[in-house]
Amino acid sequence: MSQFAGWLAQRYRNNRPLAGYENAADVRNFDSSTFAPLDKGIVYLDDDCIEYVDRHFLYRGWAAMWGFVVIGLVLLFVSAITHATVTMQAEGRAVSSEMAITVTVLGALMLGLVVFTYQMLLGRDIFRYQYYPIRFDRTTRQVHVFTGGRNKVVSAPWSDIHFIIGRDKPAGPGEGYTYDLRGLVMRGDQVVHTFAVGSDCGSNPAIVLAHWEMIRRFMEEGRSALPFPPLQLYTSVVPSFRNAFIIHVSSAGAGLMLIALPLTLPWALFRFLAMKLCRKPVWPAAATRRGRAEPSGTPPLRAPAVYGRVDHSGGRADEMERFWKDSIAAAKARNDEVRQQLKERGAGGR
Repeated sequence: MSQFAGWLAQRYRNNRPLAGYENAADVRNFDSSTFAPLDKGIVYLDDDCIEYVDRHFLYRGWAAMWGFVVIGLVLLFVSAITHATVTMQAEGRAVSSEMAITVTVLGALMLGLVVFTYQMLLGRDIFRYQYYPIRFDRTTRQVHVFTGGRNKVVSAPWSDIHFIIGRDKPAGPGEGYTYDLRGLVMRGDQVVHTFAVGSDCGSNPAIVLAHWEMIRRFMEEGRSALPFPPLQLYTSVVPSFRNAFIIHVSSAGAGLMLIALPLTLPWALFRFLAMKLCRKPVWPAAATRRGRAEPSGTPPLRAPAVYGRVDHSGGRADEMERFWKDSIAAAKARNDEVRQQLKERGAGGR
């Protein structure tokens, strides 16, 4: 599924020139100011910086779930072969050399499958970081991308990052494109690092522009340009089972919750397990801010303890939720317009 592009499938390619689509899909070529901004995964906001989760944060647990399924089937198969061999020996029947060779070959294949499953699934979901934040610092005009590798962070000037309406190839004939806000760190005319900001936008390229508008206004005009004032954050990064349940089970909606439960409940369990087996990201000193904007007196916003929990006192949350719903509906209504613009610029698109 293209929702997993850049994580489990369709790995991002670097050390290359920009592709034709990437030139045509530059978000700065669109008039994003006509879109109402949207929150697609903010976990921190103050006068100086805005911080997002990575695109795959909401999908965590998927790789662990299917990795354990594959390894469980391998162990079941190995147990069956072992049981058959022990039974034959207990009954006094000799194990032929052909069977011994067959068992050895199958064992090697099963071991290889376990290693492959760990590298492609389990190893990308456990013993890593709970999420990989992206921080936009408007005082230093820098963007910091937490990678968790040896250097932990990729930093680049705001003006040197090529932000695009990211698009991944459909995984099958019945699947459409999945769009996201994608950043391409450039060195000259070469892409040296690729990252996606916040959660993906599904099949809606126009929502990417609304997502981008939130960041653009903050970086170019400041926090006061965000059109709320009742802004609160939805996305929680606390690794609790309650959050895992809300993200994977409750998100299916009341009408589909029971139908989807055989898939979403195990997914929630494995998300909880994966989060507990991962470390919390900590920004190194090199990525901390060196300057500060003039304080506005507005306190910072931090991720809530419970996913989606906001303060409903005084009607603030109701006002904000209405704003989000209206913004999403308005953006979706412009999907065909954005697709047409991409097509006219030579990017194609559906």
